[in-house]
Amino acid sequence: MRNFTIEKQLTIAASKQHTAFSSGDLMVDWTALQIPKGACKLVSATSLVRPKGDASPTDNNLGFTLLFSKTNTVSLGTVNDAVAPRPSNDIIGVISFDSLSYGPTSLVSTAVATIGNDISNPTPPLVLQGDPTTGDNVGFDEIYVAMVAEGSFDFTSINAVNEASFNAGAQTVITMDGTGMDVREHFAIGDILHAQDDAVLGTVASVDSATQLTLTAANTAAIAEDDIIYNINPVKIILGFEK
Repeated sequence: MRNFTIEKQLTIAASKQHTAFSSGDLMVDWTALQIPKGACKLVSATSLVRPKGDASPTDNNLGFTLLFSKTNTVSLGTVNDAVAPRPSNDIIGVISFDSLSYGPTSLVSTAVATIGNDISNPTPPLVLQGDPTTGDNVGFDEIYVAMVAEGSFDFTSINAVNEASFNAGAQTVITMDGTGMDVREHFAIGDILHAQDDAVLGTVASVDSATQLTLTAANTAAIAEDDIIYNINPVKIILGFEK
């Protein structure tokens, strides 16, 4: 018997983050995970959730549900809209985080939740097994995870580009602004940044000051002055398995 973890950055398009979510909205449709072949017991689940893009900032320590499926053939609907009523025989499990799953409320820039912190919501004895004909790595099967809001998640931002508009490939150093903003509270090395219209800015190499960050390469798409910038992976999950 051995233990292992799988980490997954969940992607939410910048254009979908530009409007707040409501409870019951789909946050992430089916996203592939690779797990070792055969049945695996889920023994822990942790989430890291970024805050609203405002000054201070405001944390998103709200409840949500993770669903697991053998396939991604039945979409759960449109992100940032109510989950579509579509039956599926491929769902293989569900776990839910609530507000009591979160650690210190002082961690506003990264709200950290672990199933089991709330004694009334322990980690379920959940065994997951993918379709043995899937998986693009030897020794691994593929399953899928989706995320549904159980609270009003709000990633809306005022993190704005404070530059004259520039074409693709023009800049690696980006100056930002916004009333009372400190980009160090919102962005970290490795974050993938898009504008609110889904134009691709690039990947963060360093966060240099309250108003400046540097990309790993020059911007991918043309960016306009006052474009609002989002990290497209505002939620990370860490799943612990026993096999």
